[in-house]
Amino acid sequence: MGKSSTDTCCLTLPLKLEKWQEDRLAKRFEIARQIYNTMVRAELKRLRQVEQSPQYRSNKKAIQALDWKNTADKPKLKTLYRERDKLLKGGGFTEYGFKSDIKYFYKHFAENIGSSVAVHGIAPQVWAAFERVLFKKEGKKVHFKKTGDIRSLRGYSVTGKSGGVEIIFRGSYIEWKGLNLPLKLSPDNAYETEMLSYRVKYVRILRKPGKTRDRWYAQLSLEGKPAIKRNPASGNPVHPVGQGTVGLDIGPQTLAYAAEKEANLVELADRVQNIEREKHLLQRKMDRSRRAANPDNYAENGTIRRGVKLTHNKSKRYLRLQRELCYLQHCQAETRKRQHTELANHLLSLGSCFYVEDMAWPSLTHRAKKTEISDKTGRIKRKKRFGKSIANKAPAALINILRTKCVSLGIPGVVEVPTSLKASQYNHQSKEYTPKPLSQRWNDMPDGSRIQRDLYSAFLLQHYDPQSGNFDQASLEADYPQFVQLHNQSIQRLLTAPKTPSSMGIRRSVS
Repeated sequence: MGKSSTDTCCLTLPLKLEKWQEDRLAKRFEIARQIYNTMVRAELKRLRQVEQSPQYRSNKKAIQALDWKNTADKPKLKTLYRERDKLLKGGGFTEYGFKSDIKYFYKHFAENIGSSVAVHGIAPQVWAAFERVLFKKEGKKVHFKKTGDIRSLRGYSVTGKSGGVEIIFRGSYIEWKGLNLPLKLSPDNAYETEMLSYRVKYVRILRKPGKTRDRWYAQLSLEGKPAIKRNPASGNPVHPVGQGTVGLDIGPQTLAYAAEKEANLVELADRVQNIEREKHLLQRKMDRSRRAANPDNYAENGTIRRGVKLTHNKSKRYLRLQRELCYLQHCQAETRKRQHTELANHLLSLGSCFYVEDMAWPSLTHRAKKTEISDKTGRIKRKKRFGKSIANKAPAALINILRTKCVSLGIPGVVEVPTSLKASQYNHQSKEYTPKPLSQRWNDMPDGSRIQRDLYSAFLLQHYDPQSGNFDQASLEADYPQFVQLHNQSIQRLLTAPKTPSSMGIRRSVS
């Protein structure tokens, strides 16, 4: 099946289920997990066979003999990696090969999982896990799924069918192998009514953690662009789209933006609190419960015993704590996504083209490799960088949400500017580049004014010229007086805003 070339949008609706229907769905998701793990085991066995072949072993030895840091070795390494990928694909490590292999594993569960869900719902998940490790280098090994780790299942879409041949959309309910799952619809919601008028390509069943039990949803993949939400009284769009360019200077925890009529510095997802303390306490409780339920797994000094078969008994208390931890993390993720969406809608009201520096966020989460001594204390500096901040605030997720909205609206959207432009170092008045430490949050301009560093970087990015690959000096000088007024208004709002734990970092950066 080739990928669809038409536009696709999604509508997620909750399911109104009885207890027995939830149990049936949970059983099918557990069967899907067992099929997933069985296939992973079989593909790992095949991978070991490929790795033991003479061609693969000689290729691996040649790769290990070269160094990426050596410029002369890079062309040879690229050739060797292409040969390695060809050997893996010849051994069946392709998405089509995985879809073909799954036919040996799902037939025992035909009453619950059919070929459509197995081939197009489970096999792609297995392939994605292997692809990340083998071709994208995003992990060291493929892991098995634990109980409850399968969170979504979908089937095959057919033109003319309402949502596929196994999981089918029937207007007011979802049909899946004898199960009729009622949808919770809102007839008075004009947005939902318009979206449901589109053709359904396929249906995905989602499972999300709840406070006391799992919540189930049906995600309809629809043909076309998403409907525009409108005010019922006036008929105007709820989220209008502005015109012009917007500069974005995004960091691990904050976003500074500069547009024609507004400039501001905001904290990303300020309602997402640091839950590390709560997680730590829950994990300690779970560890005590796990040790009490499996005493034979531990030696007298508390360490795990070696050379014996371990038991994995989970008490009711442990399962309750496990659900509590899962729900806590789920609430954080939902709050973060909701606030990112609200901020993206506000940015769209300011302009239609967004210039932002191309950041390598994964590299900022890694610990520093070099050991340094502090000049003030004489002690070894901490090697941690921005891992926790990026995990809590997810700055890349905001850019992805903004980019997706721009694509659906058909506007220029997000333009990534190379970091070689050095927006944080440039001064348009002196036309010089001056490196600054991260602790220096203000720029002293030649005209005597003091400008907050992040807001000034956003102002510079707003005047980026894609054709020349540099800043537009003439427009910078023309728009600077207006930016200074917007800048001062923004700083005044930040300093007079009520003090909250989430706003203290922003206040320190502008005070």
